[in-house]
Amino acid sequence: MKTQQLHENPFHKILWDDQSRVIRIDWKEGTSSMTDEDFKKELKLFADHVEAKKAVGLLVDVAQFRGKPGPDMTEWRVKNISGRYYAGGLRRFAFLFPEGVSAPHMESAPGEKFATRAFNAVDEAQAWLKATLP
Repeated sequence: MKTQQLHENPFHKILWDDQSRVIRIDWKEGTSSMTDEDFKKELKLFADHVEAKKAVGLLVDVAQFRGKPGPDMTEWRVKNISGRYYAGGLRRFAFLFPEGVSAPHMESAPGEKFATRAFNAVDEAQAWLKATLP
C-alpha cells in the first residue's frame, strides 16, 4: 500500500492510499494520556479525513493504543462518528492487532452500516479492505 501522510500528532498518524481509497490511523503510545474529550476530538478529526477522501476502507492499527475510553464512548462514537464514515463512502472497517495477540471476533456495532473485522496481519487486513463487497 503506497501511502501519503495526512496528519500526525502525539496520539496518532493518519495515512491515505489513493489507489485503494483506504485510510489508516496508527494509534500511538501517547494515547496513554488521552482523555475522553481528547478521544472525541481525534475521532472527529479522523472522520473529517474519511469524509474528505471518500474512503471506502478504514484500517485502525491499535497495536500501540494505550487509551482507556470511558463506558459511554462506544455509544458516542456510533451516534457521532460512524454515520459520518458511512456517508463519506466507508464500506469496510478493519482493526489491526499486534501479531501474537489473539484478534477478537469483531462485528459492526448496532447502527453501523459497514462491515467490521479484526486482523493480526496487515496484508490480510489490506486485502480484505480492497475486496469488493458482496
